[in-house]
Amino acid sequence: MNKKTKKILHLGQLIGGLEIYLRNTIIYSSKDFEFVIVKGDADSTIPIIKDGKAVKEYKVNLYRRLHPVNDIKCIFQVLRIIKTEKPDIIHCHSSKGGLIGRIVGFISGTKTLYTPHAFSYLSTQNKIVRKIYFLIEKYLKLNSFLLACSESERQLGITKIKYKKEKALVWSNSVPNINNAGIKDFPSLKDEKYISYIGRPSFQKNTFFLTDVVKGVVEKIPNFKIILLGVGFHSPDLKKLKELIILNNLQKNLILIDWLSHEDALSIIKNSHFYLSVSRYEGLPLAVVEAMSLGKPLVLSKVSGNIDCVDDNKNGYLIDLEKDLFAAKVIQLWDDSQRIKIFGDNSREKFLNQFNIKNQIKLLDDVYNC
Repeated sequence: MNKKTKKILHLGQLIGGLEIYLRNTIIYSSKDFEFVIVKGDADSTIPIIKDGKAVKEYKVNLYRRLHPVNDIKCIFQVLRIIKTEKPDIIHCHSSKGGLIGRIVGFISGTKTLYTPHAFSYLSTQNKIVRKIYFLIEKYLKLNSFLLACSESERQLGITKIKYKKEKALVWSNSVPNINNAGIKDFPSLKDEKYISYIGRPSFQKNTFFLTDVVKGVVEKIPNFKIILLGVGFHSPDLKKLKELIILNNLQKNLILIDWLSHEDALSIIKNSHFYLSVSRYEGLPLAVVEAMSLGKPLVLSKVSGNIDCVDDNKNGYLIDLEKDLFAAKVIQLWDDSQRIKIFGDNSREKFLNQFNIKNQIKLLDDVYNC
């Protein structure tokens, strides 16, 4: 008897890291699954090809901000798609996709997996909005299972959102093994010495704090340079960041790069001295995992998601969000070629053991099959 193919319906805004997550997991998953993607009608992405065919996609009224009229319309749109497609599992992603997915999963009686990619309440410093997001996460779990993208996100789900342990699962974000030799040099940076960070100017990526760190480093290393990638797409703090760069005379030290192709971004990371992140929170950052695949030392803030990637003082540093501590570690590592080599080799080894999707995808397949 032929084994029945399970149908997985992915729901979320295909922007940035989520597009990479879906593309990788769908392509590398077992042939025992059929996939359908439901995304926002403003999302523009290249179709995902699996086994020679484009994965079926639907567009709905799925937008970032809470909006009762649009959100109710989106719920009905997704319910119609579920009625048509009859998925075995809804796998919903991020704050809005997660909210809509949990609701439609409950209404339709469909098994629902929710991957926050960092819980929504972490995304704002406004206390009232933060409280609203927290209550939505906590009291609208409905019948969903948490499928965290890191162990630290799973622990937040259990301790803060109060998922029962048996309903709190984890599959750590993983990426393909990146072949250094296959990545071309980024022409304008080929002979430069710099470090890199992918982080759109925003509250999460903490880019105002970054200017303070860079200012502290430049006092000791005047020719220090960091390349900030991912600028330009939903970057609410971009204008102020540019003003701070000029105010602190950091135009030659903190270089902003607009949104690039994935290949160009990897090219810049490949040739960077090491990888830095000062983010306030993460789910499990794909950019960091890709930097590990490329054998880069890591200098990361000691926050959820990041802490899953670094064995402190082995493949990098985990640092509290204090500008002087960050600056001191960057200065320490900048000219320490021996330590950079050791940290880089350890990053590469940790990637191969824990985050290589070719080896890890079976664990996600097992979750879908439970």
